[in-house]
Amino acid sequence: MIKLQTVVKAPQIPVSLNWNSTVCSIGSCFSEHLVNHLDKLGMDTAQNPSGTVYNTHSITKIMQRVSDFSLFTNADFFEHQSLFKSWLHHGDFSKPSLNEAVDYANEKLKEFREKVESCDLFIITPSSSVVYELKEIDEIVANCHRVPNNQFERRLLSTAENYENLQSTVKSIQQINPNCQIVITLSPVRHYPGDLTLNSLSKARLLDAIHQLVETFENTHYFPSYEVVLDELRDYRFFESDMLHPNELARQIIFQRFIDTTFSKSAIDELPSRIKQSKQNAHRPRNSR
Repeated sequence: MIKLQTVVKAPQIPVSLNWNSTVCSIGSCFSEHLVNHLDKLGMDTAQNPSGTVYNTHSITKIMQRVSDFSLFTNADFFEHQSLFKSWLHHGDFSKPSLNEAVDYANEKLKEFREKVESCDLFIITPSSSVVYELKEIDEIVANCHRVPNNQFERRLLSTAENYENLQSTVKSIQQINPNCQIVITLSPVRHYPGDLTLNSLSKARLLDAIHQLVETFENTHYFPSYEVVLDELRDYRFFESDMLHPNELARQIIFQRFIDTTFSKSAIDELPSRIKQSKQNAHRPRNSR
C-alpha cells in the first residue's frame, strides 16, 4: 500500500472527558477554534479572559491575576484613539469609557476564574517567542494596539524564559485547581512570513520549553497539533488563503485527533449526534413575525 501521509501519533491523555466536563484554555486563536467547537457541541467551556494572547510572558501575567484574583483598576488602562485599552488585553476589550473597560475586564476575569475552579482540562497554546517591550515602562505587552512601532523594542524570548513562564502558568492553574489536567500545544499558525527563519527559531524555543515542562510537572501533557499540521498534513490546501492559518478542514482533523486522545469511549460514540444537533441549531430558521 502506498502511504500518502506520515501519521503523527498523539499519545492518550489520562483525562477521559465526557460532555459534562469543563474545558478552559488560554493562548492563540488556534486554541479558540478548538474550544469554540467544543462549546458549539454543548460542552461547558471558558477561554482567554483577556482576549487572544500569543507569548508565554503575557499568558503568565494573565494567569497570575486569575490565580491571585487580582482585579483590574483604572491605573491598568490608558486612552488611545478615543478608546481605553490595557497592555494585558486584546483590542476586543477596548471600550469608549474607562469605567466600562475596567468593569468588562473584571467581569471576564471573574467568569474565567469560576470556570477554572471546576475545570477538568486546561489547554495552554502559546504561539510565538517574539515579544514587544514598551520602552516607556520596560514591560512586555500582550498587544501593541497599533501604537507606533518606535515605542517598542522587539526581542525573542529564550527557551529558559519560555520555560519559566510556562512553569509559572502551570503553578497558577494548579493553585486554583490542583486536580485539573493540563494540555500544552504549540500553535501551528505561522508568524512573520517575511522571515520564516525567525518563525522557526521562535517555534523551536517554545517547543523545547514545552517538552522540558511536561517532563517535569505531573498532570501536564503535550498534544502535537503543530506536528499534525506541519508534518502530517504538510500541504497548503490545509491552510487559509493567507497561507499562515490552518483552514477549517485542518482544524476539523486536529479536533478529531484531540477528541480521540482526551474523551471517553462513550463520549466519542455520542459525538456524531452532538455534531448533528449543532448543525441543526446553526440552521434553525428565525421565527417569522
